Amino acid sequence: MRLPLFGEHGFLSSSVGRKQFVAATGLCLILFVVVHLAGNLLLFAGPDVFNAYAHKLASLRPALFVVEAGLLVIFVSHLAVTVLLVVENSKARGKTRYDVQRSQGERSLATRLMPWTGGIILAFVIWHLLDFTFTDPDGPRGVMPNAVHRGLYGVVFNSFLNPLNSLFYIVAMVAVGLHLSHGVQSFVQTFGFSGLAPSPKLKVACQGFGLLVGLVYSCIPIYVMVVNIITFKSGTPGP
Repeated sequence: MRLPLFGEHGFLSSSVGRKQFVAATGLCLILFVVVHLAGNLLLFAGPDVFNAYAHKLASLRPALFVVEAGLLVIFVSHLAVTVLLVVENSKARGKTRYDVQRSQGERSLATRLMPWTGGIILAFVIWHLLDFTFTDPDGPRGVMPNAVHRGLYGVVFNSFLNPLNSLFYIVAMVAVGLHLSHGVQSFVQTFGFSGLAPSPKLKVACQGFGLLVGLVYSCIPIYVMVVNIITFKSGTPGP
C-alpha cells in the first residue's frame, strides 16, 4: 500500500506539497519553542520553582517519551524536506547569474540566512541536549558556586557561567529569532491566510515576534552572569 505522502502522486511529490509540509512542521516546532520558553522563564523564579517544574516534567514519563519522539520526527522531517526545497530552489535560480542576483535582492535577510541559521540551530540542539537533557541533575554539575546543590537549576546556572556557552547560546537564539520570523510568515503565506501578496504589516509582526523570542531566550544566560557577579563574587549568599 502506497503512503499518501510519498510516491508519484503523493503529497510530497509536488513543490507546493513540500512547502506546505515544511510550513506545517515548522509551525509545530515554533509552538514547541514558545512553550519551552515559558518553562525556561521559571529559572527567574529561583531554584525551587524551576526544579519543581523539571520534576513535574520528569514525572510525566514514559508518556513524555512519546512527545519527544514525535518532536524528533517532526524536526528531522522538517530539516530533510527543507534541504530538498533549498536544493530545488538553488537549481531553479541557477539559470543565469542575473536571475540569481535579482532573486537574492528580493528576498529578506531572514530568508537569505535560512541555511546558516538552520545549521546553527541544528548544532545548538545537539549541544543543548548533551549539556542539559542528557546530564545527571543530581550529579556534581548541580553544585552552585556557594557549594549548595541545586539540581537542574545548578546545571543550567553552571553551564552559563562559561562565557563561550553563553555566547553560543545567544548566537543560537538570534538564529532562532530569524528562523521564526521567516517561518511564521512562510506558514501564513503558504496556506493563503495573507492573500497573494506579502503584507508589510505581516512582515513587521513576524520580525517582531522572532526578535522578541530571541531576546527573551538571550536574557537567561545574561541573567545568570549578572547574578554570578552580584551575588557570588560579592560574597553574599546565593540562591
